[in-house]
Amino acid sequence: MSESLQEFGRSLFGEFGNGELSDAARHRAAARVGADVEGLRLHLPSLTREPGDPRVLHLVADRDGDERQSTLLTFTRVTDGEVQVREQSFLPTDRESVRTLAAKDPLFLPRPQKDLPAVAVGNRHPEIALPAVFDAFERILGETGVNMASTVQLSATREMTIDEEIAARDGEDPTAIGHTRVSIEHLYHSGLWAAIRAGWRNGYSAEADHFIVNGATPEESSRSIEATREAIRRASGYTKFTTDSSRLFELRADTRHPSAWTDAEVEQAFAGTLTRDERRWLLNEFAAPLRVENREYRFSPSEVRRLAVKFGESLKLNEELYDFIREQKSGADFDFEPSIDEAATLTSPKELFFYMHWLRQRGRPASLVPPNLGFKKRQAYPEALDELKAYAAGKMWPELVPAVEGGFGGDPVAELEGRVRELAAVARHFDGTLSIHSGSGKQARVLEMIGNATAGRVNYKISGELQLQLLDVLSEQPQGNSWRGLYRRMVDRCHEFASRNAFGEESALADLYRGKGLGYYLGDRGKGRVDGNLFLVFWIGNLVGTRDRDAPGGGIRFFKEKIDELPADLLAEIRRRNADYIVWLARRLQA
Repeated sequence: MSESLQEFGRSLFGEFGNGELSDAARHRAAARVGADVEGLRLHLPSLTREPGDPRVLHLVADRDGDERQSTLLTFTRVTDGEVQVREQSFLPTDRESVRTLAAKDPLFLPRPQKDLPAVAVGNRHPEIALPAVFDAFERILGETGVNMASTVQLSATREMTIDEEIAARDGEDPTAIGHTRVSIEHLYHSGLWAAIRAGWRNGYSAEADHFIVNGATPEESSRSIEATREAIRRASGYTKFTTDSSRLFELRADTRHPSAWTDAEVEQAFAGTLTRDERRWLLNEFAAPLRVENREYRFSPSEVRRLAVKFGESLKLNEELYDFIREQKSGADFDFEPSIDEAATLTSPKELFFYMHWLRQRGRPASLVPPNLGFKKRQAYPEALDELKAYAAGKMWPELVPAVEGGFGGDPVAELEGRVRELAAVARHFDGTLSIHSGSGKQARVLEMIGNATAGRVNYKISGELQLQLLDVLSEQPQGNSWRGLYRRMVDRCHEFASRNAFGEESALADLYRGKGLGYYLGDRGKGRVDGNLFLVFWIGNLVGTRDRDAPGGGIRFFKEKIDELPADLLAEIRRRNADYIVWLARRLQA
């Protein structure tokens, strides 16, 4: 190592040898030292002391200013005048090194969120987005004094999967689980890596989102449950677990279903779904009126039966999954979020109360409470009645338009506010926080309404928008630019998959939007992208897990691998947009 780096090491021990190693002291040192020493860009907020040994300090740096050459410097004071310096690779893929350093300063580790508000940020390109995300939460904390950091999140059995599944993918199915080419294990370590580099010791949650259980037959369901259990095993370091057993909902028990079961059919299913003791318990639990703040809920025996039949199988599976998570966490605390948001019906306050009451009374309380509000992924919410009618067409939401017309003067957002306010009260009743899914693309008025209706106690999830902003930057490059060409090849490959019906019935939308002249346009983010190609808005993100088969010169690597090689100027612009967007969201949710 160079003499100047050793001199820097001696100055570190002169500053921190026996004194307090606080964030304020780290920032003072950063201001005094500057960013670079001998070709290494230093991340002084990462400075960590070896537990129990004041002679050893650890610091993350980038060789030649390139974070793809991230390195860990270990300074050891041999004598008062001599310091030894050791350097080792420190990338998200250096998992053991990352875990080891995080363990030396446990404030780098994720923690349960509980009743704290959060913008829960999905990271489909974690090495690109996570540094921007921590920058955003630093700004939010400084502006508001509120820590809203939930910075490590993706669907565990949709966007992600386990390492072995990622390695086995050939890229010819854009809807297969793990289409981001980000594994459960990789996202977790990327979060630790980014937190350490940022020096973020204020706490953040790491969410393994949407453990999805499905299957058309008992055998398929059994295989899905076992795959979910394996994904939970791999996610044991995470602190927030969202289960999705919505495929087990019996929608025919809901009177909103176009072919809803009669009371007699529900009674028969009630007897077949639950044991005698479970039936007796349920009818007793909901026999008396139940109060939530200033409201009283009364459940008739018929309602209890319908709710039990609709949700019973899902609830029982959630009990099993909760117990399995608790076992994998070895007694460590965690957040549990049993997702209802994927239901085909809008979630009523009474449904939410029923679901959460069942779980709490049976010893599996939820920290995060996620209803279906009628949000669509990466789209704005309608603000005009005519827009709402088109938006709700084909959905099992028969009550929505009449409610807007009858009680809210035709204003969809005013009606939504009433629902959010009541659902948030139900969540608080169970010591939970209302969790809002599909949050990307929502406009300022909707965000501010949510902030007011929840009094700022909200878990607001976004995922695809950060990736769309990355693709925006690529698409905006000049004609002939290689990164613009990469984006256009992704779009063309997306249309090729659509021609093979790879996206099911939504494949037909590819030609529809191309016919409107929107072939490559992702829309204006400020308008919720409603003016863009909504087929691409929803599906193009899946293409990163496919191969660039039409690349000039035959470079048929995965698109994800190429995007991970973005030059510094594009990387900086993407991160600026990502960070600004998260800050914009937080400001409105805390309005």
